[in-house]
Amino acid sequence: MIHSLLARSFALLLPVSTLLAANPFPGEKTDHHGAALYSLQIGTERVSVLAPEKPGPGKPWVLAPSLYKLESPPVANMTRTELELVKRGFCVVALNPGNTFGAPQAIAKWDAVYDEMTQKHGLSKRVVMMGLSREGLSIARWAAAHPGRVSCLYMDKAVCDFKSWPGGKLGLGKGSPKDWQSLQEIYGFASEADALAFNKNPVDLAEKLAADKVAIVYVAGAKDDAVPVSENGDRMQAAYAKAGGAFKMIRRETEGHHPHGLEDPTPVADFIQYRHYGNPEPTAKAVAYGPHPKQILDFWKAPSEKPTPLAVYIHGGGWSGGSRVDAGRVQDFLNAGVSVAAVEYRFIAEATADGVVPPVKGPLHDAGRALQFLRSNAAQWNLRKDRVAAWGGSAGGCTSLWLAFHKDLADPSSDDPVARESTRLHCVGAVVPQTTLDPVQMKEWTPNSRYGAHAFGIGGDAAAKKDGFTVFLEKRESLLPWIAEHSPYSLLTASAPPVYHTYNTPPNLGKEEKDPTHTANFGVKLQERLVELKVPATMVHPGAPNTRHPGVQDFLIEQLNAP
Repeated sequence: MIHSLLARSFALLLPVSTLLAANPFPGEKTDHHGAALYSLQIGTERVSVLAPEKPGPGKPWVLAPSLYKLESPPVANMTRTELELVKRGFCVVALNPGNTFGAPQAIAKWDAVYDEMTQKHGLSKRVVMMGLSREGLSIARWAAAHPGRVSCLYMDKAVCDFKSWPGGKLGLGKGSPKDWQSLQEIYGFASEADALAFNKNPVDLAEKLAADKVAIVYVAGAKDDAVPVSENGDRMQAAYAKAGGAFKMIRRETEGHHPHGLEDPTPVADFIQYRHYGNPEPTAKAVAYGPHPKQILDFWKAPSEKPTPLAVYIHGGGWSGGSRVDAGRVQDFLNAGVSVAAVEYRFIAEATADGVVPPVKGPLHDAGRALQFLRSNAAQWNLRKDRVAAWGGSAGGCTSLWLAFHKDLADPSSDDPVARESTRLHCVGAVVPQTTLDPVQMKEWTPNSRYGAHAFGIGGDAAAKKDGFTVFLEKRESLLPWIAEHSPYSLLTASAPPVYHTYNTPPNLGKEEKDPTHTANFGVKLQERLVELKVPATMVHPGAPNTRHPGVQDFLIEQLNAP
C-alpha cells in the first residue's frame, strides 16, 4: 500500500500537460459525443480509445467490448456511462471479441490490449471491465483468468451462466437455440452434455473473483425473460455474498432485457470510481464544507454505538492536481472502528483566481476548514472530536504536517460555529511529504531541488532565462514571513502530535536525488528536529531500523484507538 500511494503521489505532482503527454495515443483524434476518440492498431486488431481531458489518479481505465452508440436506444445509456467515466478521468478502451460467448481463444485478444495500455501508455495495472448481456461471459471469464488485473466489473443484464442464455436450460430463460449451437461449436464441446457440465461460467468463478477483490455492480431488469435475473444476477450476488465480495445490485423493476444502462449513470459510475481505488462508497458523498465547488469531502461512517475516531485523507498532486477518490485502505479504518473523510480543496490556480495570497494558503486553509466542518458534525456523524488524525501523500502529506504543527485555527469569538471548531490533530501521517518550503533549506538538503515556487505564486523569468525556482531563491528574503507561516519545519514545536512519515528511498543528505521532490532528505531533517523536541516520531525508509508499522494507516489506527 505504501508503494501504491507513492506511485500515485509521484504521478500527481506532474502538471496536467505532462500527464497528458505521458499518455499519447497515436493516430487521428476524432470526436465521440464530446470525448476525444483515437483508433489504434494493436497486432491485427483495431482498438478504440476514449481519452479523458485530465487522467484520474493512477490513470484508471475501462476495458469494454464496444463503444456503444448513443443514437441506438437499447444501448444509449451504456454510452452515457462510458462518457461519464471519461469525465471522471478514466480512459475507455474497446475491442470487440465478437459473438464468442467468452470462449478462451476470443477473449485472449484482450491480453495484448492490456499489455499495450499498461506497459506503453502507463494506464493502471488494475482495469475496470464493463459489458452487457452476453458480454458478461467474456468480461467475467477474462477477469477470473487474470488475477490482480481487474478492479471492478460492471455487468448490465449480463449472462452469468450460459445454461440460462443461450441454453435456456434452467427453467425460466427462453434461450436461443441457434446461439446455443454456435456456443457449443466455438467452445469445442463434443456434445450438449459437455456444455451442460461446464463449470467455469461466471457464477462458478464468483468465489475466485471475490477472493481477488473484484467488485461487481450488476444492473438487472426484473421482467427480463431473455437473461432472467433469478438465473443470473441473483445467483452471482448470492455467490458473492457467501464469498464476502463487494457486490451492488441495481434492480429495475419495470424493465425487461432492454434498455441497457441507466439514464443517469451516477450510481454505476460512483460504484466503479470508489471501488477501483479499493474503497466502499461513502456514507455521504461530495459534502460541501465551503462555497467553492472544490470545497467538498466524502465521509465514511464506521459502525459503532459509541463515537468513533476520525482519519482525514488529504490527497497529493503538488496542490495542482489529484483527487480525494484515491484514499487508501478506507475499509481497514472502518473495520477498526475509525471513520474516514477524504478532502477536496482548491488548487494553486483556483486559490490565485480567488485572490488568496500567497496561493498555498488556499489549499492549506481549505484543509483546516474541512477539519472544522467535520468536528462541527460530530454529533450527526458519531465522531470523537478529541481523536482526529490526518494523512496524505506528497503535497497532501505536507498539508497534513502543516495542520499538525500550526497553531489552532479555531476562532472562539467567531459568529460562524464552524470557525469556532479546533484544527488540532491527535496524530499525523505523511507519505513522501515536503517538510519545508524554504528554498535555501531544500538546496542545502538536496542540491538539485526545484520545488515550491508555485506555492507562493512565483514563476520563471523568460527574458532573463530563469526558471521559477531560481527566481524563488532570489526573492527568498522578501518571502520569509510567508515561508515561516506555511512551511511545516518552521512551525514545529514540542507540542506537536505523534508523527509517522515514510519515504520510498533511503536518505542521501546533501547529494543530488533522482526525485528531489520526494526525497527522504526531507524526512531526515524533520526527524532530527522531532527527536530534538522529544516529539514521538517514526521515520520509515528502505533500511530504516525498528519499523513496526507496515503502513501509515496502521500507525494511525493504533494511535486513534489507543486507550
